[in-house]
Amino acid sequence: MEPRIITVEASPTAVVKAPFDLSRIMASYDVVYAWLRGQQDVKQTGQNIALYRQGMEMEVGIEVDRAFEPTSTDVTSSELPAGRVATATHTTGYADLQRTYAAIEEFCNANGHVMTSVAWEIYGDPDGRDHVDVDVCFLLSS
Repeated sequence: MEPRIITVEASPTAVVKAPFDLSRIMASYDVVYAWLRGQQDVKQTGQNIALYRQGMEMEVGIEVDRAFEPTSTDVTSSELPAGRVATATHTTGYADLQRTYAAIEEFCNANGHVMTSVAWEIYGDPDGRDHVDVDVCFLLSS
């Protein structure tokens, strides 16, 4: 895992917004996928995501083709933000995911990059052994 700086475009998402609670991530995906199956207008175009704001709020869901009007469900339209991002790909399983977070923070501190309170994870497709690589991203101050 080698941290690097990239510039990303905003990416529309369909998410469940909730207070930060990692134990609710899988249930949030269940809600989003049930919503996706129950409508015809919005299509999944990317990966599963989880966005965190200051460790206080999380948005858990999927990348989709467009923004959409609020529905009567817990699913809402949001987006992964655009801008300069410090990122690294975590490849060794969820148990040591914090290692990648720490590596990005060390990289930013050593190179004068100021991280904001917004971070997100983009989960790759599982391989034959159900292993998933995770892109960890921190939005940087301009």
